[in-house]
Amino acid sequence: MKKILATLLAVSSVAAFADTFQDFNNNAYLSYGLATPLQGYGSADGSQQNMVGLGATFQTKNNIWANASVAQGNYAGNNDANTNSGNTFLNIRAGYAFQFFGNDTNGFQVIPYASFGAVNNNNYTWGVGAQPEYRFLKSLKVSMGLGVLGANGTQFNATGNSSTTSFGFNVNPEVQYDIAQMVMVSVGYNYISNFNTSQPLVSNALTAKVGYLF
Repeated sequence: MKKILATLLAVSSVAAFADTFQDFNNNAYLSYGLATPLQGYGSADGSQQNMVGLGATFQTKNNIWANASVAQGNYAGNNDANTNSGNTFLNIRAGYAFQFFGNDTNGFQVIPYASFGAVNNNNYTWGVGAQPEYRFLKSLKVSMGLGVLGANGTQFNATGNSSTTSFGFNVNPEVQYDIAQMVMVSVGYNYISNFNTSQPLVSNALTAKVGYLF
């Protein structure tokens, strides 16, 4: 009997433990931001884009985690001869959340993930990373995505179009605030840079989100 009670308590504590992030990591959102896309990949090098998009984040009771987003970018400045009027970006990340402590107001977890992205269906990115998340004061969550990635596809440059592959890293801090466990607002920054300075894998993006928690 004692073993049965101990097992039931352990299972219930794990379920409650997982719930500390459920209200924050199940959401659908709209986003707006300013970004310089991956230089040379379907874009004018350094051209700033206004990014409008939507996305969703899910974390199941057994801590399977996923995030997907799509955004359309329109150039704030003039385009060069090798670019379109804008780009469509798709990004998918999936992983497992390891939780270390948590209660109704605080919690900490680390999410190792794999990622895949596409620009205009002919340029692709892929990678792996980890995202620590800390929830505190019941309504705030801060996260820091850290990853390595590659990009391949058609690169546009002054000497003509060419197929190329580049490798780099990304850093993505974000702060999220929860309003009455119904509405989320957040602001984040994503920086991508290459390991080899001769490769055109550089991007900066500042993004704001507003969404619904479910």
